[in-house]
Amino acid sequence: MTKQIDFDAWSETADEDWRKIIAPHLRESHSFEIHCWQDELDALELALRYGDIKPSEWQGGLVIVGEVTPAFCDFLLSLPRPADREVYPKMTPFFNLFLDNGFCSEHYGTELFQRADD
Repeated sequence: MTKQIDFDAWSETADEDWRKIIAPHLRESHSFEIHCWQDELDALELALRYGDIKPSEWQGGLVIVGEVTPAFCDFLLSLPRPADREVYPKMTPFFNLFLDNGFCSEHYGTELFQRADD
Protein backbone atom coordinates (compact mmCIF):
# COMPACT_ATOMS: atom_id res chain seq x y z
CA MET A 1 0.00 0.00 0.00
CA THR A 2 1.32 3.46 -0.90
CA LYS A 3 0.43 6.73 0.79
CA GLN A 4 0.66 10.01 -1.12
CA ILE A 5 2.36 12.84 0.77
CA ASP A 6 0.58 16.18 0.41
CA PHE A 7 2.81 18.66 -1.35
CA ASP A 8 2.21 21.76 -3.48
CA ALA A 9 4.97 22.05 -6.08
CA TRP A 10 3.58 25.41 -7.24
CA SER A 11 3.90 27.12 -3.85
CA GLU A 12 6.51 29.82 -3.20
CA THR A 13 8.15 27.61 -0.56
CA ALA A 14 8.02 24.39 -2.60
CA ASP A 15 11.80 23.88 -2.69
CA GLU A 16 12.09 24.26 1.10
CA ASP A 17 9.03 22.06 1.64
CA TRP A 18 10.42 19.32 -0.65
CA ARG A 19 13.72 19.29 1.25
CA LYS A 20 11.95 19.10 4.64
CA ILE A 21 9.89 16.16 3.44
CA ILE A 22 12.69 14.18 1.82
CA ALA A 23 15.46 14.77 4.42
CA PRO A 24 14.23 12.29 7.07
CA HIS A 25 13.53 9.68 4.39
CA LEU A 26 17.11 10.01 3.13
CA ARG A 27 18.48 9.46 6.63
CA GLU A 28 16.44 6.25 6.93
CA SER A 29 17.57 4.73 3.63
CA HIS A 30 20.64 2.90 2.36
CA SER A 31 20.26 2.85 -1.42
CA PHE A 32 18.62 4.85 -4.19
CA GLU A 33 17.41 4.42 -7.72
CA ILE A 34 17.15 7.41 -10.05
CA HIS A 35 15.27 7.29 -13.35
CA CYS A 36 16.17 9.74 -16.12
CA TRP A 37 15.16 9.97 -19.74
CA GLN A 38 18.09 9.19 -22.06
CA ASP A 39 18.08 12.69 -23.52
CA GLU A 40 18.40 14.35 -20.09
CA LEU A 41 22.18 14.43 -20.31
CA ASP A 42 22.74 16.96 -17.51
CA ALA A 43 20.58 14.97 -15.07
CA LEU A 44 22.30 11.73 -16.05
CA GLU A 45 25.72 13.29 -15.51
CA LEU A 46 24.67 14.42 -12.01
CA ALA A 47 23.20 11.03 -11.08
CA LEU A 48 26.25 9.14 -12.37
CA ARG A 49 28.44 11.02 -9.87
CA TYR A 50 26.78 8.96 -7.12
CA GLY A 51 25.73 5.72 -8.81
CA ASP A 52 25.99 3.36 -11.74
CA ILE A 53 23.71 2.41 -14.59
CA LYS A 54 21.51 -0.57 -13.81
CA PRO A 55 20.44 -2.83 -16.66
CA SER A 56 16.82 -2.06 -17.49
CA GLU A 57 14.31 -2.67 -20.23
CA TRP A 58 12.89 0.86 -19.86
CA GLN A 59 12.55 2.18 -23.40
CA GLY A 60 13.93 5.72 -23.61
CA GLY A 61 15.29 5.91 -20.09
CA LEU A 62 18.16 4.91 -17.86
CA VAL A 63 18.18 3.74 -14.25
CA ILE A 64 21.03 4.73 -11.94
CA VAL A 65 21.50 2.96 -8.61
CA GLY A 66 23.80 3.75 -5.71
CA GLU A 67 24.29 4.07 -1.97
CA VAL A 68 22.71 6.82 0.07
CA THR A 69 25.84 8.38 1.56
CA PRO A 70 26.29 11.67 3.43
CA ALA A 71 27.72 13.12 0.20
CA PHE A 72 24.66 12.00 -1.79
CA CYS A 73 22.32 13.47 0.85
CA ASP A 74 24.18 16.80 0.80
CA PHE A 75 24.11 16.82 -2.99
CA LEU A 76 20.39 16.07 -3.24
CA LEU A 77 19.37 18.51 -0.51
CA SER A 78 21.44 21.33 -2.02
CA LEU A 79 20.43 20.90 -5.66
CA PRO A 80 19.06 24.11 -7.13
CA ARG A 81 15.53 23.84 -8.38
CA PRO A 82 15.46 23.42 -12.18
CA ALA A 83 14.90 26.67 -14.06
CA ASP A 84 12.69 25.08 -16.73
CA ARG A 85 9.46 25.02 -14.73
CA GLU A 86 7.16 27.41 -16.56
CA VAL A 87 4.96 24.54 -17.74
CA TYR A 88 5.78 21.95 -15.06
CA PRO A 89 6.88 22.81 -11.48
CA LYS A 90 9.99 20.61 -11.38
CA MET A 91 11.68 20.18 -8.01
CA THR A 92 14.61 18.06 -9.26
CA PRO A 93 16.25 17.31 -12.59
CA PHE A 94 15.44 13.61 -12.07
CA PHE A 95 12.27 12.09 -13.48
CA ASN A 96 11.96 9.70 -10.51
CA LEU A 97 13.87 9.01 -7.30
CA PHE A 98 13.21 5.87 -5.28
CA LEU A 99 14.71 5.08 -1.87
CA ASP A 100 14.96 1.57 -0.45
CA ASN A 101 12.77 2.52 2.52
CA GLY A 102 9.73 2.89 0.26
CA PHE A 103 9.88 6.65 -0.27
CA CYS A 104 9.66 7.99 -3.81
CA SER A 105 9.80 11.39 -5.43
CA GLU A 106 8.23 11.06 -8.85
CA HIS A 107 7.65 13.23 -11.91
CA TYR A 108 10.54 15.58 -11.18
CA GLY A 109 9.75 15.72 -7.47
CA THR A 110 6.18 16.93 -7.85
CA GLU A 111 4.58 13.74 -6.51
CA LEU A 112 5.77 12.23 -3.24
CA PHE A 113 4.82 8.80 -1.89
CA GLN A 114 5.71 6.53 1.00
CA ARG A 115 5.05 2.81 0.93
CA ALA A 116 3.03 1.94 4.01
CA ASP A 117 3.40 -1.38 5.79
CA ASP A 118 0.26 -3.47 5.58
